[in-house]
Amino acid sequence: MKPLLVLVDQLSDWQPYYPTRQVITIGDFLAGQTEARGYVINLCSDYSYLSTGYYGSLLAEARGGQVFPGVRAIRELNNFEQGQPLPTKTSRILEADRRSGKNNADLVHLRVYFGQTENASLKPVARKLFETFAFPVFDAKLQRVHENLWIIASLNVVAINELNESDQTRFAESLDTFSSKIWRLKRINKRYKYDLAILVNPEEQLPPSNKGALTAFEKAGKDIGLNVELITWKEAHRIAEYDALFIRETTNVDHHTYRIAQQAENAGLVVIDSPRDIMRCSNKVYLHECLQLHQVDTPETRLLMTQQDYNIDHLIEELELPIIVKVPDGAFSIGVEKAKTREELQECISRLGQRSALLLLQKFMPTEYDWRIGVLNGEAIYACRYFMAKSHWQIYNHSARSKSNSSGNADAFAINDVPKKVIKTALKAARCMGDGFYGVDLKSSGDRVVVIEVNDNPSIDKGVEDLHEGTALYQKIMQTFLARLEDVNGR
Repeated sequence: MKPLLVLVDQLSDWQPYYPTRQVITIGDFLAGQTEARGYVINLCSDYSYLSTGYYGSLLAEARGGQVFPGVRAIRELNNFEQGQPLPTKTSRILEADRRSGKNNADLVHLRVYFGQTENASLKPVARKLFETFAFPVFDAKLQRVHENLWIIASLNVVAINELNESDQTRFAESLDTFSSKIWRLKRINKRYKYDLAILVNPEEQLPPSNKGALTAFEKAGKDIGLNVELITWKEAHRIAEYDALFIRETTNVDHHTYRIAQQAENAGLVVIDSPRDIMRCSNKVYLHECLQLHQVDTPETRLLMTQQDYNIDHLIEELELPIIVKVPDGAFSIGVEKAKTREELQECISRLGQRSALLLLQKFMPTEYDWRIGVLNGEAIYACRYFMAKSHWQIYNHSARSKSNSSGNADAFAINDVPKKVIKTALKAARCMGDGFYGVDLKSSGDRVVVIEVNDNPSIDKGVEDLHEGTALYQKIMQTFLARLEDVNGR
């Protein structure tokens, strides 16, 4: 049986239960390097975005654990809207229970402990809810709209310090059963008709693909038999009409791109970028932990818990000024700042710390340019050098007065012309994330090559990333969609 680790806000929350070394505080887990190779039960009371509870699940996943609730479940809860319909099969179980006379009400209250509930006839319903909202304990109100249609009227997570004595007994028994046998996650029904939607935002200031690239994607797809259509978030309700989704709008976990990716994956579509890739790549804390676990070289980095005391002089001694301070979910150089003095570092930590419970502090590595290696299915498909913006230390200068100075130049390379160590390091970093489509940013200084970021949704602009590969770059990506569709469709 896999090992079990339990995360709590404070050890006193576990006082009613048997003492065990498997229980640690969330503070100790975030601050240390505790492995999470088995099951991790996150019992924190706050799961809001970028809270310590959120980071507990995020880092547990990064450290190799199977986490309940996982970050995806947390996002499902945070995005929950009253009135979500239950699957037809689940509604029928509730309807059958109602007709049997066991429960004549149109409103059913369920308390779910690790997918179990006291009502024996409704255990399949509790299990189905747990597959979506994998929280240890939660209350659900299920309402009958009409025959064979029930909705989730409300769903609330229950903290363990809110349980009374009988609830505590039920919780302990359910946890014991759960830790011995974990249910399989839901399977996705696959339907494919070879229609591909490309999600775009015409109003976006810095889109991942310009109009020329989008046109090239459309042509490359249609040349191999994929019906390609550009859609916006307003067409999200039509997503189940397609067989595949390619996101060409800047992604973020706390954004409609993530919700649409989730919706598409749940409907059985082939999705790039998948919800998993968006979650993993959009948070630099997850990325740091994952790269460290797989021994991928990065600039010297420290994780700082902003709600706890820290020694700023010790940080300066370790990393040396100037120091880069990063908010975990920043993109396009937003939320990344350089502190040149002790005072600037203190101010930066205080200000950015209001946005996130964790910050990353990183040793500054000045270079003339960054490498960007595009990786798809574990293969390098394009390579670029991005030069720093004029008189600036980043590729993007958002405070530049003129658009011409807001970003640096770029040039494309043949993969074979890129230093082998750059390609090797990029592929190793991409493997840490999965088999999706990634843009790996690296710095090269002397004999050392370090990974700065692994991005989902990497930029492909006509006249930039395709300067060497040309139309072949778009064809490779569309061919990947076709191959995945045919693979799942058994052709």
